[in-house]
Amino acid sequence: MSTLTTHRRDETEQTRVWYDCDRSETISEAILFAAAEHRDCDPTELPPLSEYVDIDALNVLFGEDSPMSPALSRGTLEFDYGDLVVDVDTVGTVEIRDAE
Repeated sequence: MSTLTTHRRDETEQTRVWYDCDRSETISEAILFAAAEHRDCDPTELPPLSEYVDIDALNVLFGEDSPMSPALSRGTLEFDYGDLVVDVDTVGTVEIRDAE
């Protein structure tokens, strides 16, 4: 996974992570690591992701390799994760930004 931190015009910080759907790490793990990097903390210091999104559904839709899974060929998902906003795209990006 590679990470790039960018700044938007309004000076809010945004962390963008590229992920590979065929890797051993699930998309939910990639989101946790990206959020931890954005907050500059350990992933264990973040609230449980499962309180904000169905982790099993997220992993299936965005790359879990399992028979008969309905994985998306193209799509995006945006959801709130505490005081963060998470954008996931099937092209291989996870973007984390502060909620406005």
